[in-house]
Amino acid sequence: MSTRAQIILGLVLAGVGGLTFAILLAVTGFESPRDFVDDRYTLVASQDGGRSKEYSSPQPPSAVVQTIADRWQPADRVNDTAGFFLRYRDDIVAVMSDGAGGSRIYVDDEEEGYRHWYGHVGGYWGTYSSPAEAGRGGGPGTGK
Repeated sequence: MSTRAQIILGLVLAGVGGLTFAILLAVTGFESPRDFVDDRYTLVASQDGGRSKEYSSPQPPSAVVQTIADRWQPADRVNDTAGFFLRYRDDIVAVMSDGAGGSRIYVDDEEEGYRHWYGHVGGYWGTYSSPAEAGRGGGPGTGK
């Protein structure tokens, strides 16, 4: 094989490798549900140094939660009259109606989210480090 053919072959292989890398990056470019929401929806507010963020979308909550869950399969999910709650290892995503046909999306780190949304997910979820079923509580009674 001539030197020229080797150079052309090398360039073709480098191009194929670069294209493969670009496709993989496009498909898996989001590192977490938090990154996905941050890239896709409009940031409204950020608190606690970015541990809690609020976003908006013109789409209804059911469409937003479906989009997020399709891309990032939640470890658990709770739906109630207030909205949808998706549990991930490091984050909790809550999607609720904004009252005008769109959505408010809240992304909290796992511990802050559990405290914030306890009224909706307490009794269903614990945190990854302390599951809801781990403690039995005090006081008299059986079944401890």
